[in-house]
Amino acid sequence: MKQTNRICRGAGFFRSIFPVVMMVLIAASPLWARKDRAAVIHALQSHIRYLASDSLEGRGAGSEGNWKAARYIADFFRHNGVRPVEESYFQEFEVITGVELGEKNRAVVRRGEERWEWRVQEDFIPLSFSVDTALTAGVVFAGYGITNEDSTYDDYAGLNVEGKIVIVFRASPDYENPHGRFAEYASLFYKVHNAREHGAAGIIYVSPTDLQDELISLNRNLGAPGHTFGLVAVHARRATLEKLLPPEMSLDSLERAIKKELKPHSFELSGVQMTLETSLKFIRKPTANVIGLVRGSDPALAEEYIVVGAHFDHLGWGDRGGSRYTGSEPAIHHGADDNASGTTAMMTLAARIARNPLPRSVLFIGFSGEEMGLLGSAYYCEHPLIPLENTVMMLNMDMVGRMQENKLMVTGTGTSSHWEPLVDSLGEAFHLQISKTADGYGPTDHSSFYARNIPVLNLFTGLHDDYHRPSDTWDKINYEGMATIIDFAGAILQEVGRMPKRPDFVKVTSSARQGERTRFRVWVGTVPDYSDHPKGMRITGVREGSPAEKAGLQAGDVIVKFGDTEVKNIYDYTYALGKYKPGDVVEVVVLRGEGDAEERITLKVTLEARK
Repeated sequence: MKQTNRICRGAGFFRSIFPVVMMVLIAASPLWARKDRAAVIHALQSHIRYLASDSLEGRGAGSEGNWKAARYIADFFRHNGVRPVEESYFQEFEVITGVELGEKNRAVVRRGEERWEWRVQEDFIPLSFSVDTALTAGVVFAGYGITNEDSTYDDYAGLNVEGKIVIVFRASPDYENPHGRFAEYASLFYKVHNAREHGAAGIIYVSPTDLQDELISLNRNLGAPGHTFGLVAVHARRATLEKLLPPEMSLDSLERAIKKELKPHSFELSGVQMTLETSLKFIRKPTANVIGLVRGSDPALAEEYIVVGAHFDHLGWGDRGGSRYTGSEPAIHHGADDNASGTTAMMTLAARIARNPLPRSVLFIGFSGEEMGLLGSAYYCEHPLIPLENTVMMLNMDMVGRMQENKLMVTGTGTSSHWEPLVDSLGEAFHLQISKTADGYGPTDHSSFYARNIPVLNLFTGLHDDYHRPSDTWDKINYEGMATIIDFAGAILQEVGRMPKRPDFVKVTSSARQGERTRFRVWVGTVPDYSDHPKGMRITGVREGSPAEKAGLQAGDVIVKFGDTEVKNIYDYTYALGKYKPGDVVEVVVLRGEGDAEERITLKVTLEARK
């Protein structure tokens, strides 16, 4: 009886998908392939050559090149019968694109009767995460600014830095080894947070001999623009700081001693007082999601919508963070695979469906701000043009241009009971080797929709050496493979677009995620919202079965305290996680609701091991 039921269910699904599979087989026939396939590939090349060209300068969100790309997508929609939802194709929002010096940036040193000033942009530079304030305090040398988890090394041991300015080396004592004992403590963000946790009011970074003694660019570390840690933070040249040290000491000798002994050599600079003042102006510019609509042909289904998305922004010149480029001069990051490929796939599908509408309506969205933390998709989900409850599915395409050996990764296959058999059947029809991930969360735009209980699928052909480097260029795209992926995606849309009932939503039960490079051993299961929040770190969702869900955390909560750590941003949060071990019970304070309905709630989370 059980075997019969399985056969019947399988036959039912085959009958459901049979028309789609037949379309696939017809599309793959030699008569179609010789003529139309060449035209498709020529069109794909044309789109990607333009989107990844020098004239668009890497499509950084808010840049003129980004707007050129947005207008290109909108013009394509217009010429192919894909209409705007309202009057415009553009859904505008603001992003922080850079930072400039404000009116008051100064550093003054006093030692006894001596007094001298540092020159801004020559001797020192404020960092983008510095707080705008003035501070006068004593100065402490705190080595590399590290307190490791097992307390076997602590640059702050025996020091009183409360209200003082700390000088710390960038990097770590074993910086030349990327897998070394201290590698996870090398970031600027870790060091400023650790200084704050020890009570410091200001921090001065200095480069060790492993790094060039050049002042850090103001626009570096804009991964979370506008975030501060409540400290004055500057970077100073080695020669500038040498003058502060006692005559018998030097930065070279201190660095050599720490590295040789792997022991702290921290001390207070007797008689030295400093005034630090920083003032920064953040540059805000408009960018936009580009949104087009193809109305459904069936009046009974047309008020249900499929969203097809791809982000079109990239890293610009690579000077805002996220780049893997190691060259000394700025360079255009072309972003052909990431994500001119997904953008082109989305546009191609829009044109096809505009010619032959589905029973359900389809919304096509080119997202901006993805590289800055899924900002465009988060903004859309906060301000949807179509009610989210009417959205039956989100199909995302991010980096679909480098397929090798017919391998395609599909994320979100567990978010609806329909996805596994659909993906498997179509993968077989298109001769694809499908690698499936059930979870609906991930580091691209489908995650914003999954957090709103919408079934998702994301298509991805994998990372490569050109990822987030200028060398991600149009000539390296596998256009044949990309054309196959577009046909595969189109077949998914054909099936979902004509289902009698909308696909169900399944919240995937998650375990601690593997393979993440983090400095903490515990798992909570929160999904951060990377956009700025004035009060703390907002979360867009919690993973099914996670410690966060068990404790009662909800999407939209703003975490303001984790244990004894005040949380102002995601960096505070990740720092706090590093202080705990599996099994610890931690009080987490969240803000829930908005305006007069906002509540401050304390929850207890039992941390689990990261597997």
